[in-house]
Amino acid sequence: MYYLKHIHTAAAVAAVALGAAVFSSPSFAEGDAVNGENIFRKCRACHQIGEGARNGVGPNLTGVVGRPMGSFEGYKYATGLKAANEAGGVWDEEMIVEWLASPKDYIRSFTGNDKARTKMTFRLKKEQDRRDVAAYLATFSKADEASMPATEERMTHGDAPAGDIADGTEAKVDLSGYERVKQELVMPPFAPKHEQVATGKPKIVEIDFTIEEKKIQIDPDGTEIVALTFNGSVPGPMIVVHEGDYVELTLKNPETNLMEHNIDLHVATGALGGAGITTLLPGEEALLRFKATKPGVFIYHCAPEGSMTPYHVTHGMNGIIMVLPREGLKDEKGNSLSYDKLYYITEQEYYVPRDENGNFKSYNFAGEDFAEWVDVMRGLIPSHIVFNGAVGSLVGENALKASVGETVLFVHSQANRDTRPHLIGGHGDYVWEEGSFNNPPMKDLETWFIRGGSAGAALYKFLQPGVYVYLNHNLIEAVELGAAAHVVVDGKWDNSLMEQVYHGPIRN
Repeated sequence: MYYLKHIHTAAAVAAVALGAAVFSSPSFAEGDAVNGENIFRKCRACHQIGEGARNGVGPNLTGVVGRPMGSFEGYKYATGLKAANEAGGVWDEEMIVEWLASPKDYIRSFTGNDKARTKMTFRLKKEQDRRDVAAYLATFSKADEASMPATEERMTHGDAPAGDIADGTEAKVDLSGYERVKQELVMPPFAPKHEQVATGKPKIVEIDFTIEEKKIQIDPDGTEIVALTFNGSVPGPMIVVHEGDYVELTLKNPETNLMEHNIDLHVATGALGGAGITTLLPGEEALLRFKATKPGVFIYHCAPEGSMTPYHVTHGMNGIIMVLPREGLKDEKGNSLSYDKLYYITEQEYYVPRDENGNFKSYNFAGEDFAEWVDVMRGLIPSHIVFNGAVGSLVGENALKASVGETVLFVHSQANRDTRPHLIGGHGDYVWEEGSFNNPPMKDLETWFIRGGSAGAALYKFLQPGVYVYLNHNLIEAVELGAAAHVVVDGKWDNSLMEQVYHGPIRN
């Protein structure tokens, strides 16, 4: 029962977001309200019910049986519930049972509109479970609802901009002097083609993101999750622009998806990083334009409401945007720095639930694992910590490549947790640990620190051939959970830097 809205406030006691019916339904076999209360726990991240309840990710469900659909004060319903309300529908228990089988199918059948939308994706497969939940909801009568204090409307990402974005009086931005360029995005760990030193005036850089909910394998044992992705990859593609450029981002949430999505770009100013004006139901798209005013590396991520925010991020919905200074990277004295290659690494943690035998569970559609995933997530102990989506994604045939004499820029992010990148056999010649290119880089680091919710960059010139290990130097997370990559470097060995003088039996 997950109304997939947005911001950072977890809901409390809850259940099912209901949405539609006009006709009174026939009576049915009674459900077990006691068991329904137990099942209802799956819904608590999105709904509240009973004394003191208010709207959360989904609407307050107190008194829902007998209440007109789409009618709880202060909640912003999707088109399907609004249409059902206008048609005069009133919830009863049988309708709730049918709704919980498939909210989207139910609302479209009821309204006769195959484009009607609902924010709720969660389903209960077993009919008896649905009847038990309906019976539990029915124990909270209209009298209970009437005796409750007035609902306090809560600000969400979608609500936040309403009072402070374009009221019709703002001056339009004059973009007549800007050249438009389309950035051809590429799959991680690579960056799109770009200039290290900008030529010409600032530009409008057009970016296309399509959200895809898809199954991916995250370890060699075959563990799968239904990932939530920008453009089908974990992490999403890297965006590269220059300070002063405008980014014009088209975000699409296809009709085939189940969940509501948006994007919060840490580089952007206002409207919760864009999340406040990009929230999309399946079948919708948004066009966001913002100015890149601060040079550095920044994360972006999906930011739905309450528990949905970490749920989406820990299902892969994050990435990096790099804003280069127009004159390029500089050292602490203002001397120019450049790179031959750039590798983009995002550290991703997962919280895959286990069954009664300790095996990782699998799920068939986005949101199905929500309640169990959140339970594991709240324990703060990941099941996997990986680079670029999966254990071993950057080793073997997929190892990063370089040659002796080449300088590589490693850009590293972690959307939730702190991490400590380290290059075994190498160093950070120049490191922008906090991600800002306005700050002078630190020099000659062995390990650098990336704070959760941020990105950093490290420049290194390879001086010896061989296989280097780039990892999170919490070695438990690297070795046991998967946060490691290989860099294979070709070239000629330099004995003046390192030489094996002797290897053999212990000499007397």
